[in-house]
Amino acid sequence: MVLSVLNALVLKPLDLPHADRLYAIVQKGQGDDGQSYPDYIDYRTRNSTFTDIAGYRTTDVGLSFHGPAEKRWDHEVTGNYFDVLGIQPALGRFFHAREEHGPNSAPYIVLSDAFWRSRFQADPAVIGAVVLLNKHPFTIIGVAPANFHGVDLFMWPDIWTPIVNEPQVEGFDFLTKRGNHIAWIVGLLKPGVGATGLGQPERDC
Repeated sequence: MVLSVLNALVLKPLDLPHADRLYAIVQKGQGDDGQSYPDYIDYRTRNSTFTDIAGYRTTDVGLSFHGPAEKRWDHEVTGNYFDVLGIQPALGRFFHAREEHGPNSAPYIVLSDAFWRSRFQADPAVIGAVVLLNKHPFTIIGVAPANFHGVDLFMWPDIWTPIVNEPQVEGFDFLTKRGNHIAWIVGLLKPGVGATGLGQPERDC
């Protein structure tokens, strides 16, 4: 599998562990940097360069908690997302890949620190509470650290949810659509593996 592996220069200013080993992965010659979920599965299965590979996509959802729904930005992420990035929760816990058992199997939500403070008044008792995302129940299990906003410099999500719940939340099955290039994939380079040839970035995954 030949990929264009782009050094994540835009990620380096972020306060992430091992940011120098974090890379964005795109298909060579595809014409855009977006990926499909089936692409992500293929990359993880055939990967020999990265410690692990995670995926995410951004969408807006209607979030309701004891009141009318409000529009919020959601990063739908693979179950291993927080583990790949090396992030620990400020409160509660994160979800993990082992909790995914197919579509709509992990109804969990992690709040950003800013959203936790603005919407929930920084109440630690919010852990375990249930909110509605597009009218579907999700349990709040954690709050991210204040300095963590994902891996995008200019798009800060309010919440993170497991991408396997996307069919329920958005009403279509992105998980099986190889032609839907609406996700991003990042990989953590294995220790000791050199990221050579950044000017000519083609390499085997």
